[in-house]
Amino acid sequence: MRERIHFHRRRNTGWIILLGIVVTLSGCSYLSRSTDEKFVAKVDDKVFLLKDLQSQLPAGMTKADSIARVNDILVRWVKKELLLKMAEENLDESQRDLNKELEEYRNSLLIHRYQQQLLNQKLDTVLTEADIRHYYDIHPEKFTLDYNIVKAVYVEIPRNVAKSDQIKRWMSENTTRSMSELESYSFQYATKYDHFNNEWVDFNTILARVPGVKDQPEQLLKISKFHQFSDLNNYYFILINDYILAGEKAPYDFVRDRIESLILNSRKMEFLQDLEKNIYEKGKRENRFTIKEFK
Repeated sequence: MRERIHFHRRRNTGWIILLGIVVTLSGCSYLSRSTDEKFVAKVDDKVFLLKDLQSQLPAGMTKADSIARVNDILVRWVKKELLLKMAEENLDESQRDLNKELEEYRNSLLIHRYQQQLLNQKLDTVLTEADIRHYYDIHPEKFTLDYNIVKAVYVEIPRNVAKSDQIKRWMSENTTRSMSELESYSFQYATKYDHFNNEWVDFNTILARVPGVKDQPEQLLKISKFHQFSDLNNYYFILINDYILAGEKAPYDFVRDRIESLILNSRKMEFLQDLEKNIYEKGKRENRFTIKEFK
């Protein structure tokens, strides 16, 4: 396999060398050579080695994909190096000095890893149902709804196949049998059928499916449990089995998972605060630090 090397001249950047590589389906023979000295791209005195390119090429790629991947890797590397060179040439010495920032980043990273290690080892993550329920009961202000939620059944069906009177009858009866018949019918003819009875959902997500609804959501919920809409193409049916309006307290089952996260996050913050306090007190007892007083 022949190697094709193209040379490009750029002002103030020196010579940039890019290697055009043709990769066969079974793997390029050039890429398969184990040679640390070969490079596939160069910007000034900085080189991108063949072995580094090899490590970024997954096996089993087609010839076209391999060529595209190689070209993408090399061009992105060259762009990054050129940008780095420009930054080094145009920033003053104080701006190029990253020692303080790197040290701060290193310190933050080490502290974070140590905290995570202690959290994984010692944080109590066991929550009982009583713990979660108690939090819900003593913090009602945290669970006020921002939107209306419902338990509902939604059916969207083309006008040419819709038995609107029958669908209305099934929904009005709202028995196990009628809902089973509605479900069976909807699976055959409906373009959309959702049975939300077992979970609370945002009422607006349902109304967003129905074109041309002019009434306010609160009015619809208070007026009737059953709603029927239509346009030139479809009928839209909504059966409301239960609802809670915005501004009221969210039901426990709707916010249970969020409460669990809130409790665990609160425990985490308390643990880290106690950790800092205990380390500080220990250092104080051992005379490991001095703080000058300012008055």
